[in-house]
Amino acid sequence: MQRFDDLYLFTRVVEAGGFSAAERATGIPKSRLSRRIAALETQLGTRLLQRSSHRVSVTPVGEAVYRHAREMADASAAIEALAGAARSEPAGVLRVGTSPLLAETLVSGWLAAFAQANPKLRIELDVSNTHVDLIEQRIDVAIRAATGPLPSRDVVARHLAASPRVLVGSPALIARVGEPEAPAELDALPCLGQGTLMRSRDWVLLDARGQRHVMPIRPRMAADNLIALREAAIAGLGFAVLPLHCCHTALSEGRLRTVLRAWTPEPADLHALYPSRAGVPPSVRALVSFLRECLAAEPTLRAMA
Repeated sequence: MQRFDDLYLFTRVVEAGGFSAAERATGIPKSRLSRRIAALETQLGTRLLQRSSHRVSVTPVGEAVYRHAREMADASAAIEALAGAARSEPAGVLRVGTSPLLAETLVSGWLAAFAQANPKLRIELDVSNTHVDLIEQRIDVAIRAATGPLPSRDVVARHLAASPRVLVGSPALIARVGEPEAPAELDALPCLGQGTLMRSRDWVLLDARGQRHVMPIRPRMAADNLIALREAAIAGLGFAVLPLHCCHTALSEGRLRTVLRAWTPEPADLHALYPSRAGVPPSVRALVSFLRECLAAEPTLRAMA
């Protein structure tokens, strides 16, 4: 690295026509410039400049060295310019991870709009319910929903929005088993759980005062895919807790109905996850900012009245 710096100083001396002029151009004392060029000549084992009391001239070897050193300096400047542009403008490949539900209901359309606004960007979308290792899978940013602590502390989490959830059942189910009037009645009614039959997530309902009430359920069906649970709920298999953005169309069409309106399922939180705070690519920063704007305007992320 020192030799590269000395080669750069050598180009400045040659282009300035001497040490005094190079001092004025660079602000580096000519005594230091002279020492660095002398050290470079010692390293290369040849004289690059002929010095006299009145002038400095370039030797034939110095001319050849200057041409190569000038090319190196130009390449270095080009690299710095390229890196500077990469720090300021979204470009290249952006790998985004999310769940099937978020891909279907929110993320895919927004990513398309983001790509349209950033023509130098190419987007690769990885859709999975599994919380993957972002570094191992080379994911730049993951968009995930969580109702509790995030599965890993080894990532940076940027909160994007709260995601309201609703307790729903189909009209056919309600006609068949009745509509529950209190949370305790759910224990005797068919329910759909997120997770597995043996390890389904408890439901957490908030009363009018915001107090949390944990409701263990014994699901008729369990799945790690909320799209599957939504379709099972529409089919009348059981009551389900679903994100509003997952089931708002079915609610508006009358295929699902909300129940226990005085009790609100605990909302989930949407996060943007990325591997490190240091050197966050501009494409990630731009996407996170874009998603926050989209989420703020998304009606299905506002609690039902």
